[in-house]
Amino acid sequence: MPLNRTVVAGLAGLCLLLVGLISAVGLNLARASDPIPAAAYDCLPPQTQITKLWGLVETDAGRYALIGAGEGETYQEVLIYLDPQSTCRLLLPEDDPVLSHYIPLDLARELALHRYTQVLQEQGGRDAYQQQLTEYLMAAPEGTRSQFPPEYLWALEQLGLELPPNHYEVLP
Repeated sequence: MPLNRTVVAGLAGLCLLLVGLISAVGLNLARASDPIPAAAYDCLPPQTQITKLWGLVETDAGRYALIGAGEGETYQEVLIYLDPQSTCRLLLPEDDPVLSHYIPLDLARELALHRYTQVLQEQGGRDAYQQQLTEYLMAAPEGTRSQFPPEYLWALEQLGLELPPNHYEVLP
């Protein structure tokens, strides 16, 4: 009988070890297939539960990643610069959503275009997103306007989307 208990305990320990290894391998495989550069995670807000790569632009000086860092359904935009050694630096403070305040306008536009191209795919295409966007802006209380950075307005225009006049304002 003592031998059977020893065998059962050993098998149980082996099963726990295998489950742990499978979990670790699964996590590493998920991270390996993640399009977000691994070094960028060092610059994400600590409470981040969900990440979504909205845009990645590579230049001779490094890479710029626009990431949605979220908790549930709410996302904060995070702009991260990765130098050639993959050291990250957070560029976009929470209180200023204008990318072109921190990077050249052409890079900001490219990231914005990547972001809205992805949004169109997620929301069912251009027509579906146009309708959602228009309804959202038109439903705002009187005197309330949504604010858009200039590079986002440029990206929306490039994708053939129109905002209803007098229902938004451009951030300086």
